Amino acid sequence: MNARDYALLAQEAYSAKPDIGIADSASRAIVRQTADGLCIAFRGSDDLDSWLHNLDSVPVSVTGMGAVHRGFHCAWSDMSAGIIGAIGDKPVTLIGHSLGGAICLLAAAALTLAGKPPVAVWAFEPPRVSFDMTLRVLLSHVPLHLWRNGSDPVPDLPLGGVHPGLLTHIGKSATLIPSISDHLLQNLIPNLPAA
Repeated sequence: MNARDYALLAQEAYSAKPDIGIADSASRAIVRQTADGLCIAFRGSDDLDSWLHNLDSVPVSVTGMGAVHRGFHCAWSDMSAGIIGAIGDKPVTLIGHSLGGAICLLAAAALTLAGKPPVAVWAFEPPRVSFDMTLRVLLSHVPLHLWRNGSDPVPDLPLGGVHPGLLTHIGKSATLIPSISDHLLQNLIPNLPAA
């Protein structure tokens, strides 16, 4: 599978009924068996509960993870048992867009702390999930694929936060100022490499 395939799974997470979690919440994901193995894709923000979790950006200290975004951590914690149960001992690839990308990064951290790191993480236009370098060190041996399209402002939020890995920049900015249209998956997917 390639970057576009994973982005299409992230897109499917918005329209498919969640296999784990509650449909009208920030905590929901789909589980798919692919040519590359088990994949879990976390849905991004498309309802009030998701936006409330996005805005709850107060740092909270989590053992082994350091200072992380409280709203994202709460969204992950609310479905962590279901995700861990779905994975069992199988290798897994984690995928997400926006809020879903932030949650998949925290899921990767939790799995790594449990001695079951994911095969890879594909986070499309994720906001920053931590406020120190603990996650970057923890996930240093996990293949992280973090993507930013054009002048999307979401990966620059929240202020003071950091990403656990480097972002791959794709696409050209449509304007000189940050553009939320660059954040939409349908605008990102055509800019991703097909191989």
